[in-house]
Amino acid sequence: MMLTLYFHYKFKKRPSLLSAPINSVLLFILGTVCTMPLLRGTSPVAAQREVFRGRTLLSVEPGNKPFTKQEIIGFVIGSISSVLYLLSRLPQIRTNFLRKSTQGISYSLFALVMLGNTLYGLSVLLKNPEVGQSEGSYLLHHLPWLVGSLGVLLLDTVISVQFLMYRNHPTSSEHEPLLPS
Repeated sequence: MMLTLYFHYKFKKRPSLLSAPINSVLLFILGTVCTMPLLRGTSPVAAQREVFRGRTLLSVEPGNKPFTKQEIIGFVIGSISSVLYLLSRLPQIRTNFLRKSTQGISYSLFALVMLGNTLYGLSVLLKNPEVGQSEGSYLLHHLPWLVGSLGVLLLDTVISVQFLMYRNHPTSSEHEPLLPS
């Protein structure tokens, strides 16, 4: 939904008459291609035969529950989500660094997000694996979400340090509000 809104507003004011329809068609095709594997049904026999085959480091130990096709799709989507979630903090960190200021940013927001990510990461780490599943297999199945929540926690800590470092810096006239509060 957010990507749709992003592309809608990004291409809304383009001068070309064809750019918005073409981008809408491309976005629709991309969405269709991404969701088609999720909509396909597989027979139970085929689902049992499919096993995640990869590096030894990321493989599931013998006797443990292997990845199904649906879990692999979820893992890939979770990994993409995790990368996007991690990348979402980098522009703010860079802007704060270049301005040497955190003015206009709500620290309460970052504090609550940090608390939420800490609790979410702990809930995944403290949950018991399913019956017949080892802890290593459980962590592997939940790795994208752990990396996302705990990685963003680290980046939010960087922003918190920026709040502390830049709190006493005088703001230049360029960054002062135009109208008095």
